[in-house]
Amino acid sequence: MHPSVKELEARVRRVPEILRQVLTLPPPEGLRQLGSNSVVLTGIGASEAVTRSLEPWFRHELRIRVTQVPLSAFIADDVRMQGQTLVLLSQELSPNATLALARVREFQQALLITALPASDGRLDAFRAAGGLVWTLPPPEERDLLVRVEGPMAAAFALVRLGLEGVGRELPPALSSLPEAVEAAQARGFALAQTWPLELTRAPLVATGWYAHCLELIGWTWMEAWWTEAPPAFDVLQLAHGPWQQRFNESGPWLGFTRPDDAPGLWARFEQMIPPRQSLVKIAATMPGPLALFEHLGFTQGLLAGVLSRAPRDLTQWPGKGTDGPLYELGVSR
Repeated sequence: MHPSVKELEARVRRVPEILRQVLTLPPPEGLRQLGSNSVVLTGIGASEAVTRSLEPWFRHELRIRVTQVPLSAFIADDVRMQGQTLVLLSQELSPNATLALARVREFQQALLITALPASDGRLDAFRAAGGLVWTLPPPEERDLLVRVEGPMAAAFALVRLGLEGVGRELPPALSSLPEAVEAAQARGFALAQTWPLELTRAPLVATGWYAHCLELIGWTWMEAWWTEAPPAFDVLQLAHGPWQQRFNESGPWLGFTRPDDAPGLWARFEQMIPPRQSLVKIAATMPGPLALFEHLGFTQGLLAGVLSRAPRDLTQWPGKGTDGPLYELGVSR
């Protein structure tokens, strides 16, 4: 096995402990409740995927007025029209993230969720403008294109932020989430032992608003296997195009199920599946959005486990070093 694959597996297996640490780290003091504000969520790369995955939950379940805004909008758009509170995710302060930091004064309050300490000199202007910093583990996650620890930590922080932002107490189930993620990872590693190596993507399926929460799973898949991100669908939506497009193909559908699923939909879908296809159900023990952590843990185990069977140097991803014109765009500090 290539050392970089071993490192990825080690990072995956550290994720439950990262979640335990985040559980003990409260949001910074001074942050007003989000339930009385409109919120802009933004980030780049896997951090943006975190915001896209949790925006539906903020909106549908917590009833928070929220908009996910791409960082490119901060170059010229009037982002003030999108919300009063800015929440920016950037694990190690990507140059692109400084585009949002530079416009902090346009918001009533701003929060940066990051691995950087608040004392980092690059954040001086942000803090001077009233910005708050929530520092999460791990301190860094470098050398691989795919990130597994930081996005999981940021997603967990956003869940806490949403619950506390509308005045809800953290549910007791949060304390057992690290163990649930660890068990889900084990299921992913187990499936990886029989996963066809030629199968580089499989459609992701869920129900209800949760079907819009799978962005981070697809993004992790893309970065780990250097392939196109799998499509994600609501199970009922399948009959209106996706089913027909894939009907003559073979391989599994990945069904991300939850205790609060719409009843009966999965059984109806299973009636349709031909012998050359299958439905692999990944059953979370917790409802959405906590189900996302189990489902992401399963995916991390699957991706790392398959790479252990077909290893590559994960430090040498395609196009490495050629993305500067976009990656390095930011605000000089």
